[in-house]
Amino acid sequence: MRNFVLMACIVYCLNGFGHIILGTILEPMVDHYGIAYGDGGQLIMNQFLGFLVGVLVAPAIINHLGRKVTIVLSLLAFATSQLMLGILPVWNILLFTVPLGGAGIGILETVVAALIVGHLQEKKASVLVLVEVFFGVGALLIPVISAFLIAKGIWNYSFFVVTILSLIAVLLWIFLPFGPLQNILQKQAKSSKKKDKGSRRQRYTNKQIPLVIIGAFFFFMYVGTERGLPSYLPTILSMTTDLGSSTLALSITVFWAAMTIGRLLMTFVIDRIGYANLFVICCFGQLFSLTIFAISPTVIVGFIAIFLAGLLMGGIFSIGLLIVNERITGFEEWTTSILVAMGGLGGALLPKLAGELIDHFPISVTLWSMVLFSLILVILMGLIFYYRRNIQEL
Repeated sequence: MRNFVLMACIVYCLNGFGHIILGTILEPMVDHYGIAYGDGGQLIMNQFLGFLVGVLVAPAIINHLGRKVTIVLSLLAFATSQLMLGILPVWNILLFTVPLGGAGIGILETVVAALIVGHLQEKKASVLVLVEVFFGVGALLIPVISAFLIAKGIWNYSFFVVTILSLIAVLLWIFLPFGPLQNILQKQAKSSKKKDKGSRRQRYTNKQIPLVIIGAFFFFMYVGTERGLPSYLPTILSMTTDLGSSTLALSITVFWAAMTIGRLLMTFVIDRIGYANLFVICCFGQLFSLTIFAISPTVIVGFIAIFLAGLLMGGIFSIGLLIVNERITGFEEWTTSILVAMGGLGGALLPKLAGELIDHFPISVTLWSMVLFSLILVILMGLIFYYRRNIQEL
């Protein structure tokens, strides 16, 4: 079991690399190819579209290939994409290969999260939060690696570093023993009884459907807020303070560092206070901290609010996966796929909405919109607990 937790952490660290790396080297990439920033944005969008497709098709691939083969192929897809980015081919080739890497990290996130939720025997919530810590480590580490290589004039080697680490992960997944999970990771042979029933898939019950729908919108709102807030922190603070550009950029680091610290601390307290209670604290904590930020987006109060937001928001995604999946046993891959996909959509659309608000309205409108998003999140949280109570264990 330790080997699986180790590999889950490595996979999430690689996902942190994958989600952030294009943004960290966008500047030298634009200069190298002589393209506009809009073209660079298209590359990032293509990776996101690949991620979305990967999340949605993950359950079907698992059914045909098994979990271990799916994980290995997804890592290879991600490694191939990073290798292509590193060798700097013609720009149009990158537009077609980057979605392959996006699909790889989308499938990996879905499969590993579903394995933890559905098949880990104990400390599921702690492990989910722990792997999110490593996602944050990856997201914080790759900008440092890229900055060093950019300074050396070999910025594209950032992709080679990620390629090598991904291939090492492939070898570990192939050769490490996984104890009780070994059979679960392999493709399961279908019994003749199941074959006689045809290809019809088991469906959600009428009582489970509302929980899945509300959970999907919860993840839409949460990921949208999580991605939108740090993206525009420098812009917001530039309009409400007199800070310099370097200090403004530091606000993003403060948020993600606080989120990583929060997740790490949660691994120690989650079993003491219960993951359901911690989930409630995190949701209300996000609303509280963003309300403070909207009321007083000054330097001192603003940075305190940003730190609190990161600290308290860190457990919402991982614990939310467990909260929703817990009463819908047998559908872990499908439910996780839906939740992560809706989170991805929220992460694309709500920051776009926030950008439009910044362009056309006073900055206070954007700040209070973030508060509104957090309030909706709290309401959806209450509905999730309501519908959880209505579901009878099958």
